[in-house]
Amino acid sequence: MKKTILIVILLLNGLLLKAQLNTDHLFRVGANALYFKDYVLAIQYFNQIIKVKPYLDQPLLYRAIAKINLEDYTGAMSDLEQVIEKNEFLPMAYYARGFVYNRLEKYDLAEKDFSKALEFSPENTTFLINRLESYDQQKKYSEELCDLDFLISKLGNLPELALTKGQALIFSGDTLGAFNVMDKLVKNDSLNFNSWGGRAFVNILLDKKDSALNDYNQAVKLKSNNISHYINRGYLLYEKKNYRGALADYDKAVALSPKNEQALFNRSLLRVEIGDYNNALSDLNELLSVNKTMYEAVYQRAVINKELGKNADAVADFTKIIERYPEFIPAYFGRATAFEQSGNKKSAFNDMQAILKIEENNKKNVNKKQDKTQEPDTEAKIAQEKSSVSDWAKLFASSQSEIDDNSRYKNNILRGNVQNRDTEAEMQGDFVLSPYQKNDITAQPTSFFMPLNQFNRENREMLLKFVNDEVALTDALINYHFKMIDNLSERLEKQPDNQNTYFLRGINYTLVQDFNSALADFSRAILLKNDAMFYFCRAVVRNKQLEVSIGGLIAENSANESKSILPEKRFLHDYEMIIRDYDKAVELAPDFSFAWFNRANILCSLKDYKAAVANFSNAIAIDNYFAEAYFNRALTYIYIGETDKGIADLSKAGELGIFQAYNLLKKLQSK
Repeated sequence: MKKTILIVILLLNGLLLKAQLNTDHLFRVGANALYFKDYVLAIQYFNQIIKVKPYLDQPLLYRAIAKINLEDYTGAMSDLEQVIEKNEFLPMAYYARGFVYNRLEKYDLAEKDFSKALEFSPENTTFLINRLESYDQQKKYSEELCDLDFLISKLGNLPELALTKGQALIFSGDTLGAFNVMDKLVKNDSLNFNSWGGRAFVNILLDKKDSALNDYNQAVKLKSNNISHYINRGYLLYEKKNYRGALADYDKAVALSPKNEQALFNRSLLRVEIGDYNNALSDLNELLSVNKTMYEAVYQRAVINKELGKNADAVADFTKIIERYPEFIPAYFGRATAFEQSGNKKSAFNDMQAILKIEENNKKNVNKKQDKTQEPDTEAKIAQEKSSVSDWAKLFASSQSEIDDNSRYKNNILRGNVQNRDTEAEMQGDFVLSPYQKNDITAQPTSFFMPLNQFNRENREMLLKFVNDEVALTDALINYHFKMIDNLSERLEKQPDNQNTYFLRGINYTLVQDFNSALADFSRAILLKNDAMFYFCRAVVRNKQLEVSIGGLIAENSANESKSILPEKRFLHDYEMIIRDYDKAVELAPDFSFAWFNRANILCSLKDYKAAVANFSNAIAIDNYFAEAYFNRALTYIYIGETDKGIADLSKAGELGIFQAYNLLKKLQSK
């Protein structure tokens, strides 16, 4: 009897151990999916763990993060509430909930959560940076400035922090302090167009319009894509009677953001002034399709329609103004004129009578006021503002576009000529084998590789291609690949020595971010057959695992505020394993251009730039239309100081479809 109980206990322990190993594996794979932005897939993995072990806090936290990235703030909030209930000492939970509160515009609650997270990690720069938004939106500028000063002491005078500090100083009323911050930023970072734009805006506040114009000119010279730079320079040019230049700037602003209300409104006013009523009307129609309650635009459109003889449209717009501001005399007068021109004399007379009545009431109200310090009537104040919509100085002064567009909380819309789209000098990513490819009208056909073509002919169930911009899987695709893994597993039970089946299952495991299983399958396929593509795919998976590990190390260092450990030294063995696989791939298939390319990227990570250039050159020698290889070789050349060769390669990369090359070319050639 005791022996039977012992056996049962041992079996139970074995099952528990297996369950533990399975949930650990699921968590690791879910974290992989989260890291590579496969948020839907990540949620599915975390769901499985939560179902089995609902008492764990980490799967709930990670699922909440995935939901945040999908902008499911309600679902994320529910998960985070449960996490904090399970573990009230988890700073990341408060940080994540604070982030959600910011997005929901509950800034006071966000501030409390970020402050709570900072109790556990007082110098965590990520927590502090996010608390800035909460302070900013609550107009707590002194607190925001305190955090900014600490961040600058920790991280240095980064342009983003300096711009944010300048903004906070402006709002707090310290214009001279803001100028000093922006002036220092210009001197330290003279190639950043936002530095010049920030100082220009402060110069306007200080009524130094010539200095402001010079600064905006410099920002534009640096190929600024900040809409406010063009809107505000347009205003300054208008002040100097340079209508052509002002109009060109408004055109540029609208090209960058076709729905920008201020750009459209200011351009419409300028077009009215130069007599271009039809185009002014088009601008206002576009603006009001975005914001129907911008009554300044409604009034301006009414005036233009009256001038163009479109009296019915004018009457409709004047009526909207009167319904909103029943004591606004200019609207009654405009509508009366439109009625008169259309022959409706009775309605015109009624409007003129209404004007007389409003004026009489206003006189009575003035006589009743005993206290001269009493605030004027709100509606009267609004009416006074509306009557001066053509006052350019007022329009500009009420604008905060410079501040908004420089803010770290806004996303600029980039349109227009591709060479003017600000581009970071980032290497093109590794190529992988996948059945999916993003649609890109600029992409060139991929290189021909005979072994892959042959494999696709023999295995029609999943046609593979080389891509370096992977597609996140939908729910339907995730379920499809899980089923395919099951089907391939059943096939391997019957044919355990089929290397292609292991290879296909490895591809499927890679797609669902289960890297350990993929690695095992590719290794098994290699044991059965020395194939270049098998080594290539194993190298890709090893590199993905390494990327996750390095990302985790960087996050850990950031959270703990410890000194950074150089990833290429800590993970040197991992890099060597990846390079060995690529070595074997090019040994078996010397014309394998993608293996040469990926190996070159690894060599760049290890700062072996001359070897990287040689590998990129090999890839180009095999495929003279390999745009990504030209682009990455260009960046490598530039990094080692061979700028002329880099420029030539960027030109070729742009010609072959990588539009980012043109912006980098302009930056290099403007120096």
